[in-house]
Amino acid sequence: MEGTVAAPPQRVCPKCARISWATGPRCPYCRARFRRQSAATLAWMLALAVVVTLAGVAVMLLIAGHRFQDELDDRSAQIEQHFDAQVRSIRQDIDNRLNAIPSVTPFPTPTPSPTATPTPSPTPTPTPSATATPTPRATATSSPTIQP
Repeated sequence: MEGTVAAPPQRVCPKCARISWATGPRCPYCRARFRRQSAATLAWMLALAVVVTLAGVAVMLLIAGHRFQDELDDRSAQIEQHFDAQVRSIRQDIDNRLNAIPSVTPFPTPTPSPTATPTPSPTPTPTPSATATPTPRATATSSPTIQP
């Protein structure tokens, strides 16, 4: 069999309704496209493209937000660990300094000196006295006067 070239298929122009055997995308008579695209189809394709684009951006933002939150949590944990290590270091330094200060010896408390306990003496018996002793009385004294 030899290769023969077949005739192109017949097409009907949607604008002028003529039949042609054209192989190009346009009608050879009126130059209109062979494929009819309505405005509704174009609007749906545009709306679909917008929805797909917005969905893709939303997914990217969600992924970026989760990564940012994970990195923020990791950094926060690192800062907390560093802060805790610094606090421990400062506390240990303070404890070392307090232990290095010589302890102050308290002043000795004086111990009470032992006192001799008095020995009970026998109770004295009253003795009769021959003379009575006078009791001292307060006497009035006059103040000196100043003469001119």
